[in-house]
Amino acid sequence: MRLDEIPRVHLANLPTAVEEAPRLAAELGWPRLLVKRDDNTGLALGGNKARKLEYLMAEARDIGAQVVLTCGGAQSNHARMTAAAARKLGMECILFLTDPMPERFEGNLLLDAVLGAEIRFLPGVTYEQLERTMASEEARLISHARIPYVIPVGGSTPLGALGYVNAVRETAEQLKELGAENADIVIALGSGGTLAGLVLGCYLFLPEARPIGISVSRAADQARARVVRIANEAAKLVGIGHEPDVERMAIYDRYIGEAYGIPTQEGKEAILLAARTEGLILDPVYTGKAMAGLIDLVRKGEIGRERPVLFWHTGGAPGLFAFEELFHDEAVRLASES
Repeated sequence: MRLDEIPRVHLANLPTAVEEAPRLAAELGWPRLLVKRDDNTGLALGGNKARKLEYLMAEARDIGAQVVLTCGGAQSNHARMTAAAARKLGMECILFLTDPMPERFEGNLLLDAVLGAEIRFLPGVTYEQLERTMASEEARLISHARIPYVIPVGGSTPLGALGYVNAVRETAEQLKELGAENADIVIALGSGGTLAGLVLGCYLFLPEARPIGISVSRAADQARARVVRIANEAAKLVGIGHEPDVERMAIYDRYIGEAYGIPTQEGKEAILLAARTEGLILDPVYTGKAMAGLIDLVRKGEIGRERPVLFWHTGGAPGLFAFEELFHDEAVRLASES
């Protein structure tokens, strides 16, 4: 296997910890809950994208890139961390975001501006249109004798997915020490690259575990096709001559709510519960919905009945600060009682 031969830059503080969450587990009547703390990877306030960017930015560096282009929603963790990685490596960054320009820059958007990224708002466009727009800008930069590097939404490419193949190798040792190699591993599923790396990593290093994606944006069948494609192509990159087994993977799309980026009541309740039992900070776009899905699945007996559960915390706390209105009444209630 060629995983260690593929160029990589250091962007994340690794390994991240696996922690027990006994108070949250007890509150919900579960025997055991673990949390993988990829919110603590360190790059620009942390998150899962640092692992992907270690491989993607190594490729950008090796071609001599001067400008990095990527896309996402207004509260994209990937956009924020890509801007930070670009600055760390002496590059500029252009972000293409699928929302109108807001009256206030909050959460990840504020950090994008602090990092000096050029932000282009393209409200209402599809990700396919975003990719065409980035391709057009890439061609324009090349015509002006500049070297661009384009990263698709979420950094979800076969190369980026290798960050999570490596992450499973790291986590496998931690779970073996904890006697939890057969865990149900629950993770937020957006653009698919993280889960794809998790699937391939489990196939290689943690075969008794079961990867479970809680979709925050796509229908399960669409997400599954995307994850399988990325995982298969990532397997080729590391020299595996056959496709990894994806039958153990499960994907659930019933926790998305109204749409991507719109909070749900269940997600809000999960955020408050995790914070008040474990001091664990989740966000309304990704990890709050993933935790809400985990809670529901365990309560229904679909996961975790005879296996430990590992919640893979992919970060996103900066996005919480863009949703003050979601928690305003709760804050006022607490203030009035003090």
